[in-house]
Formats: sequence, C-alpha cells, structure tokens
Amino acid sequence: MHISVMGELDSKADVDRLLESIDENCDCEIHLTFLDANVVPREIVEKIVKLKEHNKCKIFVLKAYLYSYFLSLGISCFLVKKKSILNKDFESKEKLSSQTFEPEKVEKFLWDIYDKYGFDFTEYRKDSIIRRIKISMLRYCMTNFDEFSHLALTDQDVFEQLFLDFSINTTNFFRDPEVFMFLREKVLLFLDSYSHIRIWCVGCSNGKEPYSLAIILKELGMLHKVQIYATDINPYVIEEAKNGLYSVSTINTDIANYKKSGGSKNFTDYFEVNGNYMKVKDDFKDNILFFQHSVIEKGILNEFQMILCRNVMIYFDIPLQKKVLRHFYNSLDSGGFLVMGKSEGMLLNNGYEYFADYNEKYSVYRRKH
Repeated sequence: MHISVMGELDSKADVDRLLESIDENCDCEIHLTFLDANVVPREIVEKIVKLKEHNKCKIFVLKAYLYSYFLSLGISCFLVKKKSILNKDFESKEKLSSQTFEPEKVEKFLWDIYDKYGFDFTEYRKDSIIRRIKISMLRYCMTNFDEFSHLALTDQDVFEQLFLDFSINTTNFFRDPEVFMFLREKVLLFLDSYSHIRIWCVGCSNGKEPYSLAIILKELGMLHKVQIYATDINPYVIEEAKNGLYSVSTINTDIANYKKSGGSKNFTDYFEVNGNYMKVKDDFKDNILFFQHSVIEKGILNEFQMILCRNVMIYFDIPLQKKVLRHFYNSLDSGGFLVMGKSEGMLLNNGYEYFADYNEKYSVYRRKH
C-alpha cells in the first residue's frame, strides 16, 4: 500500500486521517511518502515506530529536515532527492572562502528575503550572516553570490535550507549546568514567593531548555504555578519541541548535566524511553506553551518575572541588541530577572540603562525599577 502525504500535518483531522490509514495490523507493507512535511506530530512518529517494529513500513521523505529528524530518533528512511541544481563548474571551496561579499548586496538580499518571505535578518551581524550564506552556497556548489541570491528568492526549497542555516539550534538539556544550579538555588527560590510566575524562554530551539527548567520547577514544587512561554523564529524546531521526542544518543551527557545542575533524582524518570528515543512525560505539557515568535519583529510579550535569552544576542549587531534589551525591559515586571548566555553581557549595548548585575559570572541581571 502506497500513501503520499502532502503539506504539513498541522490539524488534528489530518493527523487522525493518516493514523487511520496506517494500521500496524494491516497484512501488507506500507510505503509512506512525505512530500512537504519538515516535522510530523508525535502521534505519527510513534505509529511509524510501531510499524517499523513489525517490519511493515518504508518511509520516503523529500525534505532534508524531516530526514534528519527521523534519523535522530532512530527511524530509518529514504531521502528522495529532487533534480540536481548543482553547478558542475564548481571549482573549489577555496574560491568561495576567499571571495569578498559586497555589504550593499548582502543588505539588499536580506531586505529581499524580508519582502518575499517575511523573515527579518537585516540586523543580524553581517559576518555571521555571510558565513552562513557561504555554507548554503557550498551545499549547492555555487561560487557566485548574485546567482545564489536569485535562486534563494525564486526556489522555496533553497530558501528553506538557507533559513535553517541562518537559524542556530545548538542546545542540550541543562546546557551550562552551573547556570541552572544558580537558577535553582537563588532565582527560582526568590520567585517562589509569587502566587503565579510567568517565564519566557527566547530562542528555545527544540525545547530542551524549557523542559530543563520545568524539571527543576517540578523538583522545587513550583511547576503548578508557573507558565513557561517558549519561542523561536524557526517553526520546525517549535514542532520538534511540542513533540518532546529526543535521541538517547546524548543521554549520558544529559544525565551528567542534570546532576551538575543540582538534580538529585533519576533524570530518566521524566521521560519514557523507547529504544532510540525518549519522550518527555505529559506532566510538563500544560505548563509550557511553544509558539513561533520573532523577538526582532514582534518584540514585547508582557509581565514576565524571568526571561531566558541565552546565546541568541551574540548573532545580533549592536543596534539590534539595544532594541531587544529594550523589549525585554518592557516585557519584565519591575525587578524581574534576565538570564543571558555566559559569553554575553551588557557593556557595549547600553544594557545597564535597563538592567543591573545580579550575578555577572552567570550573566544574570535584574530589571531596574
């Protein structure tokens, strides 16, 4: 039986229809092809795993992002490559690395992206942007920036890959565990006096940071009165975060980080481990709201007691950092906490106009009154 799935599975009706179609009790082998989806809902992933256990399913995908997502969860699948658009005259990586990109052309390209696709990268650091453009150009064996920019503006698939290259999604459970230890022992205990606590995780990537925070809150007996808003510009990682499915390949690092953050229980008790992946237990779902949001364009979300924006600002130029810090100031309660990345600070971006040091070592600040 062959089933082709068009578009993203973004409605319950679509998911239910597909679940009815792929029955593990079926006697025949199912060939399931995802034509457009970049991430599929958790229910579909779990059904596919059951089919795979019975050797009754082969998966074909056209999107590289979904292919990588399946592989990370231990699900074998086939990537169907579209007709190649590679430039056979591609000479060498060295030619591209030595090429100088005209700032005006890069700036125009970023504005064209904003006009065409609605994503604003115009105030990102240009050295970071150019480095990621080069990465994308290498994927397509291209050395001419004008040709590549035209391709990205006329081919949706090329832009999607460029967008993923622009979106930085490096994350771990309890990343920088000493920071989480400080939050556990100082900041969250201070906030425990509040009857209701709102926390915003900016640039949450695939959800490991907000889930880490939720685990600590549960251990402190505070989760019931906390609402975590977890946002990212990348809609695909938001869907991953909602799924709450993660590879077990990093579990030893995850456990070590959890222990270093002050955790004294069994890290895996917060997950259901299933072969090659683990699933966040549903206990946390009601307290975390994941949604796509650009802190650059949409800015303010109001009345938070704490904002985490770690390792995001380093990709912004100084004027944009100032703008975002002003957004955070307006989004926090008086005396609210701002947690930034360990390598990020307030010295060059007028941050001390809005925030005071709370713990400089861990880049934790408080909103000025």
